[in-house]
Amino acid sequence: MPLKDRRKIVAVVLMAAILLLLCGVYFFVDPTESHLAPKCMVKTLTGYDCPSCGGQRALHALVHGRLWEAFILNPFLTLAVPYALLIAYSLLSRSRFAVRVGRVVRHPVAIWSYVALYFLWWVVRNTAWWHSLVG
Repeated sequence: MPLKDRRKIVAVVLMAAILLLLCGVYFFVDPTESHLAPKCMVKTLTGYDCPSCGGQRALHALVHGRLWEAFILNPFLTLAVPYALLIAYSLLSRSRFAVRVGRVVRHPVAIWSYVALYFLWWVVRNTAWWHSLVG
């Protein structure tokens, strides 16, 4: 087996282990009740929500199957999970479908659109309109 393929396998196994560990931690630890969950430095320093604020609570809700709650806590993160999984799939699989998916999700327009949406979400989530919407 070529060295490149072995490195890819090791990377996949390592990423899967980290993802499982992360999901396991957030399954058993509720970030709203645990002092172990890190607090957002942006919110602490500025009082404004960063794009990831609510992400830990959203991840906790996701691993418990509460999709709507996760979406309300952080819609951007909740919708980014499938996008990230598609990118990983397109990088790790050699199937024709993975190649087609990769052309779309890894296309520069898709990536720059994601970045633009990230910053747009940062602005929107700090508006009075958003706060009135989610209460």
